[in-house]
Amino acid sequence: MQFRIKFLLLLLFLSAFSLQAQYKPSKNYTTADGLPNNAVRSLFLDKKSDLWIGTENGISKLENGAFTNLILPNTITNNSCWDITQDKDENMWFASYGGGVYKFNGNKFTIFNHKNGLPIDRTRKLLSYKNNIFASTELGIAIIDIKTNKIIVPKGILPHFGVFIVNDFLVFNDEVYFSTSNEGLFKIIYTNNVPLIKQVYKYQFAYSLGFYDNTIFSGNKGFMDSFKIQDLISGKTASKSFGKSIVWDFAKDKNHTLYAAAWGVFDLSGGLYSIANNQITNISEQYGIDSKNLLNVVYSPKKDILYVGSKDKGIYEIQLDKTIDYNPFENKAIVDFETLETRKIILHQDGISFLDTNNSISKTIPLSDFKKFEVEYIKNSKQKLPTHEDGYYELNYSIPSPEIEFYEILKHQKSFWITSNIGVFEMNFKGKIINYVPIHSYKIGFTNDDKFIETIPYAGVRVYDDVYHLKAEHFSEFDKNTPLDIVGILNTDNKTYLISVFQGLFVHQNKVFQSLRKDNIWKESKLKFITKNKKSNLIIASEFGAVTIIDVAKSFRILKTIPKNQIIGNTITFLESYKDFIFIGTEKGINMYRNGIIQLFDKEQGLKDAGISSSHIFDNQLWIGTKKGFYTIDLDKLTANKNTVSSIEIRAIAINSIPINQSNFRWFSYASDQLVCDYQHNTIAVDFVPKGHSFPNKLKFRYRLKNTNRWSPYSEKPFVYLSYLLNDTYHLEIEVLDLNAGKTSYFDILKISIQPPFWKTWWFVSMIFIIGITSTIIAILWTKRKAKQKAEAEAITEKIIAKSKLEALLSQMNPHFTFNAMNAIQNFVFNKDALNSAIYISEFASLMRQTLDNSAKQTITIEDEIDYLKTYISIENQRFDNRIQYQIRVDEAIDMTSIEIPTMLLQPFVENIFKHAFDDNFTNPTFKIEFIILDKNLMQILISDNGKGNAKTTKTHISRGIAIAKERLQIMHPSTLDPIKIDFLENGTTVNFRLII
Repeated sequence: MQFRIKFLLLLLFLSAFSLQAQYKPSKNYTTADGLPNNAVRSLFLDKKSDLWIGTENGISKLENGAFTNLILPNTITNNSCWDITQDKDENMWFASYGGGVYKFNGNKFTIFNHKNGLPIDRTRKLLSYKNNIFASTELGIAIIDIKTNKIIVPKGILPHFGVFIVNDFLVFNDEVYFSTSNEGLFKIIYTNNVPLIKQVYKYQFAYSLGFYDNTIFSGNKGFMDSFKIQDLISGKTASKSFGKSIVWDFAKDKNHTLYAAAWGVFDLSGGLYSIANNQITNISEQYGIDSKNLLNVVYSPKKDILYVGSKDKGIYEIQLDKTIDYNPFENKAIVDFETLETRKIILHQDGISFLDTNNSISKTIPLSDFKKFEVEYIKNSKQKLPTHEDGYYELNYSIPSPEIEFYEILKHQKSFWITSNIGVFEMNFKGKIINYVPIHSYKIGFTNDDKFIETIPYAGVRVYDDVYHLKAEHFSEFDKNTPLDIVGILNTDNKTYLISVFQGLFVHQNKVFQSLRKDNIWKESKLKFITKNKKSNLIIASEFGAVTIIDVAKSFRILKTIPKNQIIGNTITFLESYKDFIFIGTEKGINMYRNGIIQLFDKEQGLKDAGISSSHIFDNQLWIGTKKGFYTIDLDKLTANKNTVSSIEIRAIAINSIPINQSNFRWFSYASDQLVCDYQHNTIAVDFVPKGHSFPNKLKFRYRLKNTNRWSPYSEKPFVYLSYLLNDTYHLEIEVLDLNAGKTSYFDILKISIQPPFWKTWWFVSMIFIIGITSTIIAILWTKRKAKQKAEAEAITEKIIAKSKLEALLSQMNPHFTFNAMNAIQNFVFNKDALNSAIYISEFASLMRQTLDNSAKQTITIEDEIDYLKTYISIENQRFDNRIQYQIRVDEAIDMTSIEIPTMLLQPFVENIFKHAFDDNFTNPTFKIEFIILDKNLMQILISDNGKGNAKTTKTHISRGIAIAKERLQIMHPSTLDPIKIDFLENGTTVNFRLII
């Protein structure tokens, strides 16, 4: 009998312990999140509190919830990283098991291996101390000078089966100690500045070292040893052994809790342990760790986060700030909460539990007690049970205790009132059921004068003068002011407010109800939650909409409306107020509203179950019930001022989808604040990382390129894509909205300069302007000179007059040609052909010099005319990619150096071939120029092409040139009646000149 009693007491104790177990918010990072490998061999927090991770397959850095992988050079063939440290110059050091030691200065690597002095390439641990890096290997230690990179290997190793495996380091009194697998504890001493190894204490199996409060903790095979370091130094060898697994790493948080990461190797004893008073406790389950193979643990005091690395399941990130804790409560569904002084009362699916001041269950009233009280009441009561005919909802008294369903618990005066599907119960503060009312109501309350309110979903409301004897005033559902479908009741100093899911807001005062909706005071109809703030203003949430703050002290006045689109989530699940904050629960988490700003608390901070069934604020704690237990949230920590993003670093830049060279980066970050691109490389993608915050999923980003631009829409990705930027200077500005801190930050991260194309550069525009001005001046001066010559010739003979007229005609040709040449230059510019444009300008300048030389002459030799035409044809043919073939044939009887023809006679006709004879689709375009002697004093010149030959279209283009050429020839050869004849054929055009020589 005594054994049975002891067993039941033990069972009760274990049950109570399980109910008060608190679970820390945690997150697990694996290869699915970007980790190179799930076998995490090392964790290290650098001086900026950034986490570095060494795995069996690479090295990473955790930032903004994402991993940046370190790209190793091709000279490093082993990327298994067993330890990481940082020296005083902020260089990073990596120990590779099989590849030696790597030093990284942000840009380049320095490799230390067996070839340049390491005892062996299998390195395990690193220690940064003063100006040295101490590296442990399987054949002793190596000391590397961080300034000179010189390696020293101390003497004095004690090989055990050919190895001397060094596992860990510690520093005490300016001396470096290290543990070995089989030989015990050693330290490094210096004799004449030469390091030597000295044994401190011999014992077997030392896999790790932790040094806290002058105590050395050493991981042994299946347990831990602890030594007082002063005892070891003084020669005392007393140690204490405890635990049941192999510990590989230690960490201590700011609350002085000591943690141990364990992996049993050959059993399942591993996990995360806490160490206190030479006892270890497995806390893996409470911290959300499901791996039994843990190798390392580090603590970030800046973020109050514990990082745990496993051999098989990546990294665990555990928040220790105690903002939120979770109690599984045996997976019971929580219905409601109440409070009794400093104690909490929980209404759940299996009854009511009273918690003591330590939140341990002190008493539980099971369902059977409620059923028993109901049965006794029915059996012994002399009062008639209410029926449907009496206007009541008729209860089913045959419902068994396991099927009892609770609705709410309400504290009033000196008792609790509990509603259920079998009736309403009254319970005193000691947990004893003292009364039963056989009525059914989902929502009950009390008026300001302490009268019981029974809401009837479809049949109005009863206000009881004597609830125990069912003496009540019934308010008919047919009265417009009677509350219907009530889901919330709240008392203020002199009024009682009721909210309806369909009928809006009601108020009870002076024994009457009033519908604010029917009286057009507030038209909102679908309401769900009601509470009040410290100023006694009402706070009311609609079912799928906004939250409204209302001043009802003297009159009904809406102070503020929080619109639906500002609340994160679609369905409101609870509503509470604390100090200046309003807490709005949704399926997304907890919206914290204050002064127009929303902050979000969700699964990232530990609220993994947002299926909230109830809520209650006890002092400075928010209790949230779910279908599987409850959360307790420290409201002072939740509402405290939080750090937000302090800076933004650019992690990658791609131009036209091609990443820029890694030489532009240092420590993963772009090493400049400027980016210069030409106009053809104007699509830019920027990846960035925000720094200095704790919860990356709470960040939203938007950008703009100039302070006069509008902001882009918000995005959850730290990425900016800028397409087809025009040539200009831009300042890329990022706005970061932090929903955790409720703050907005701005960062000007990059100046982007898109250079203009060459035809928009100042030098090119200046050159074209100068050429244009020069050509215009030449044409004007030339025209003026010819006009002057003509005026002087009018006083001379008819021959001189004819000569002057000829010069005037010729002067008309030259500007015409210049204009056409300028058009050709313009075409190249518009086609963005920089090379041909430059060539064309050079050849055009040469042609201009020939034109100036020839323009002073009435006639030139055939040889000079042909040279001139070749230059001109070469210029024009560039626009056709030199596709147009041509021939110039001179009769053997013609002396090209002595026979002269009118200057620039043929050029306009050649020009028309290029302008009108061919198009881009014309195949095999050709033309030829022939000089033929017909008679002793008569020469024929033929210009023929195989072009379009359309007289109607072509004639309109060449008529002006024909008229000028004919007039010139008539002046020079008045006896020739028809010096120029043009034939438009089906496949080309032929121009026939007849000149007297």
